Amino acid sequence: MRRLTWAGGLALLPLLASAAPAPAPASPSGAAANPAASTATPADLEQAAEQSALALDGLIRPCPPLRSENLLRCVASDLGVEATRKRLSAVGTPTLYGAWRAANGAVYNWVKVPGGYLNLNVLPDPANSARALVVLSLPGSAAPAKNAAPAATPPNKGATVGTTSPQATPPKPPPVTGTPPLRRPLRLTSPRLNGEDVRTLQNRLMDVSGVARGQGGDGWYGPVTRANVTAFQAANGLPATGVVDAATWKRLFSAQAKPYDPKAAEALAKP
Repeated sequence: MRRLTWAGGLALLPLLASAAPAPAPASPSGAAANPAASTATPADLEQAAEQSALALDGLIRPCPPLRSENLLRCVASDLGVEATRKRLSAVGTPTLYGAWRAANGAVYNWVKVPGGYLNLNVLPDPANSARALVVLSLPGSAAPAKNAAPAATPPNKGATVGTTSPQATPPKPPPVTGTPPLRRPLRLTSPRLNGEDVRTLQNRLMDVSGVARGQGGDGWYGPVTRANVTAFQAANGLPATGVVDAATWKRLFSAQAKPYDPKAAEALAKP
């Protein structure tokens, strides 16, 4: 669920010497994925850089010193860090794993590619701190660094978001006190819907599917959110439309909401 995704830039340090790419996405077992498990290629990196530049109307340019070995691509954005993060979430290309994450001043995500994933950081541009620099890298292509984002258990591809993998049998969803109002039908649109109502939906889907919230949903109704809505509807005897209508909303926030398997959502979210 975008930003799915379910916030952002890497803290600007002297010469960016302490910056590092995002941790690896989680394996289905919940353990941190081995970077070697991703077979992303330099061609994937080039394509993701081009997609980012087109999404931001930005420029692909040489990267500043980042204590990396190589295999980095940088895109300069005319927008600030937060606006750049939101633009990447809204456009949908390159395809993100899910929620943006922040730790120790770093904000990061991952880009889905056919062979696995790429690391993605958004940080203040050293040439102009009011603007953002998007840094993409192959897994394992940068050295560990002080003050970098800590290793995390990133999102399962089909999960709405969360820093741990879902349990094999989701527990009974936690109760809710009252049902928040549904102000509008929620569905996948272009441009994508964004708001606190989408974030509320994403957080509840995580609770129902047994996926840890981490920092919660990002408030963007993307393909992964739609897949999780569809999986919830199917598990609860509702029309599996991927559209949150009044009946779906009421059931989701009721004590009768049945858990669903996030792996079912993962399968639905695959292109």
